[in-house]
Amino acid sequence: RDVARRKGNNSVVRLAGSGAATDILCVMDRPEPLHLSAVEKSTRQALAHARIDMSAVDLFELHDAYSIMACLCLESAGFALPGQGTHFANDGHLALNGILPIATFGGLKARGHPVGATGVYQAAEVFLQLTGTAGANQVK
Repeated sequence: RDVARRKGNNSVVRLAGSGAATDILCVMDRPEPLHLSAVEKSTRQALAHARIDMSAVDLFELHDAYSIMACLCLESAGFALPGQGTHFANDGHLALNGILPIATFGGLKARGHPVGATGVYQAAEVFLQLTGTAGANQVK
């Protein structure tokens, strides 16, 4: 906070909740290959930790290293019904003015997928959104 103040920025964002989970590595060994149980579990944990429900979420950072991962994450987290992630996107729900903006600066692929820095990049993106300093990429 002191560094931010010295730089003229009094914006502070507090993390209300987080979650982490793992899944079976080999997709063919999973009971349901298109369901990401780690996403489901970590989403539930983060919501519980923050003491909110899904209706309070209006921005979502997900792991979108591959196009299909965005859809599978949205579905597994419970924001879209199974098999409906692409329809959710086509309906405009993920846009800056949508009900659940994601990848507001283009996502991981737009950043060259900085593997080790993914979490830091996503935290920085959320900070810009929550402090209203995302410029042309600001959610509406």
